[in-house]
Amino acid sequence: MWQEELLLEDDYDFDGIRRRLRGDRLQVERNDQLLVPILLPEGKFVGRIEAPERRVILLSGEGPQQPMVHQLRHRFRLDTPNPSRGLAGTSLDGIVTTFGAERLVLDINPFTALIRSIIHQQINLSFAQVLMERVCRTFGTEQDGIIFPPTAEALRDLEPEQFRTLQLSGRKVDYLLGAARASIDFEQLMTAPDAAIAETLIALKGVGPWTVQNVLMFGYGREDLFPASDIGILRAFERLHGSRPTVDEAVLLAEEFAPYRSHAAYLLWRSIE
Repeated sequence: MWQEELLLEDDYDFDGIRRRLRGDRLQVERNDQLLVPILLPEGKFVGRIEAPERRVILLSGEGPQQPMVHQLRHRFRLDTPNPSRGLAGTSLDGIVTTFGAERLVLDINPFTALIRSIIHQQINLSFAQVLMERVCRTFGTEQDGIIFPPTAEALRDLEPEQFRTLQLSGRKVDYLLGAARASIDFEQLMTAPDAAIAETLIALKGVGPWTVQNVLMFGYGREDLFPASDIGILRAFERLHGSRPTVDEAVLLAEEFAPYRSHAAYLLWRSIE
């Protein structure tokens, strides 16, 4: 097993991140470590991340070290300065004081972010997490006790009836199968502009702006997205300002957070959890 130590320039609230990730029913912790599924061209691997100090991160695993380290650094936002620096002095100043050392952690890959966003559409968070777990356990794979979400290839040949026992609506099954069968090269889009990714995704049945924004944030790690129509965002603004804004008003309120609107959205979600 290899191990690599990272020394960070900013505080990194790993315990806070772990608490939030526990909402994912597939997240596994052992001995203060997060166990992270990693998909590489070489195969499936399990990485580990822990933080003995606020600015010290230990990464470890069995498998190709450099590709795994690259994935872990990218997904846990270890390669960039803390965007909370750019939000100090804004209307989020108080929230930054509480949650500012946390980071928005990315999904295993953009396709998983897409199917997660589709499943989460217009239902409450706890039931959405149950449904996502069912899909991953049923159609994904398991390795060393870690569930790897299904790939597009694993889903595209399924029949709608195979989803029936999972309590997914017929409409969502249609959307999921459409996304899996669309033959989108999600990896090739990694270097594409936001607009090009949005144009590709919006062509999918059942994918609207909210879903696109979530995939850009949690699948591709784009830093300046803001899902203004998200009910949690609107509730957080209501707590912050005393009244719930319209979606258009939320878009305007978020302008002061540019170019860190993705992190601002994360902090707003954290403020009501």
